[in-house]
Amino acid sequence: MLRLLAGAAARTFGARAAVVTGATSLTFADLDRLSDQVAAGLAHRGVRIGDVVVLALPDGPEFVICYVAAAKIGAVTAGIGTDRVELLTMLDPAIIITVPRVLPPLPGLDVVTLPVEGRVRQSYDPARLAGLCRAEPPPPPFPPDPGRPVVITFTSGRTGPPKAVLFGNRQLEAIRTHGAGDRWGTGDARLVPHPLGRLGFATRLPIFLQTGRTCHVLPAWSEDAAMRVLREHRIGVLQGSPLQLSRILDCGGDLPDLTLILSSGAPAPPELIRALRDKYGVPVCNRYICTEAGLGLGTRPDDPPEDAEVSVGRPRGGVDVSIRDEDGHELPHDVQGEVLLRSDAVMSGYVGNNTEQAVFSKDGFVRTGDRGYIDRTGRLHLVGRVS
Repeated sequence: MLRLLAGAAARTFGARAAVVTGATSLTFADLDRLSDQVAAGLAHRGVRIGDVVVLALPDGPEFVICYVAAAKIGAVTAGIGTDRVELLTMLDPAIIITVPRVLPPLPGLDVVTLPVEGRVRQSYDPARLAGLCRAEPPPPPFPPDPGRPVVITFTSGRTGPPKAVLFGNRQLEAIRTHGAGDRWGTGDARLVPHPLGRLGFATRLPIFLQTGRTCHVLPAWSEDAAMRVLREHRIGVLQGSPLQLSRILDCGGDLPDLTLILSSGAPAPPELIRALRDKYGVPVCNRYICTEAGLGLGTRPDDPPEDAEVSVGRPRGGVDVSIRDEDGHELPHDVQGEVLLRSDAVMSGYVGNNTEQAVFSKDGFVRTGDRGYIDRTGRLHLVGRVS
């Protein structure tokens, strides 16, 4: 899927920026061209269909190029970034791509260290991929396979040890259909609030390619850097976790181009939702998802303001929600139990040391570990974690 979408995006959007990091911009055309060259380089080094390519890279153009390149030869990308190198213990990589001073010596493993330091240019410098690119076409496309794995992403580790979560073409197609449908070229520029190896980017890249969305990426998130990008590029949608949004709110600065705020990643206190709405005068949506589910739910901009303050909205777009007791029995409205989610985007399973599959119910729902209830209007309320 990503191979076809990257090519179509290059033809459709060409010189439009796909990834912007500071003063450096990577276009959709260059993303497709350079990922072809890296795909050829990976294949030359022996990476094959189903092999794991670990990206121990900072967030930026190299991460996106290598992710698309791995997908083009049927390899599986696992983005661990530069500050979660302990996640390597869950994986059996065919190759690791990194930058200087991130990893300890790893004898017996194929490690490529990119020379990413040097003079910053406005257009992306392919020399930063030295050692990976080959100036030749990648291997020919292979037959479509909805079950082929594409990407491994990781849970945050806030509620227990991080887990490695596997998604394939089938799940990415469901997420693409949910987020973009048949629309091309409708994506507005966004500031990416979370690391690129996390769910929000790793499984949404097909949407960004199809809609032509420019992703502004911060090597390290801070409220000052986020405010600077939002103002300079006149970005209309602010998205982030409640902690990130509260820190932006505490900055006290204005965001005159803002039209919408999206809170996700953790339960948002009602007072934060109200404060954001009062400060910026735009709708605030409260979104909910767990990594294993792939898709979740959220309030809409035209919902009553109270909905985002007390709930995470109603299910839509092929997402089913169920509240169940500890024996797996479904509970009626207003009765608290564990929240389960089901859609075509639910993960394939865990990989590495996390092989426990009890997270799945017999009817295809995935257990979230969150506790909540559905009120009589269909809104989901979260009240904590299952003990």
